[in-house]
Amino acid sequence: MDRLHTKFENTKLSPWCFAVNWGIITLQQKITEMEKLGLNPTYDLRQLEQLQDLERFLQTSWETWMSRMETGETAQEVK
Repeated sequence: MDRLHTKFENTKLSPWCFAVNWGIITLQQKITEMEKLGLNPTYDLRQLEQLQDLERFLQTSWETWMSRMETGETAQEVK
């Protein structure tokens, strides 16, 4: 077993993408509101960066999954 990779159902990618995207939108709104109130949003900005990084990872995974579906390779595990 490869210790650097975790198996997960690729069918969950779509809901995860939507959930992370919703979190990003919500956090951006919160940051805007905090800035209007003169509050420091440093923590939230860092969390936003983490969510955006996760979104990029999920998007790459989604694109890989979709391209493999087109070529009929979905039953094979990526190594």
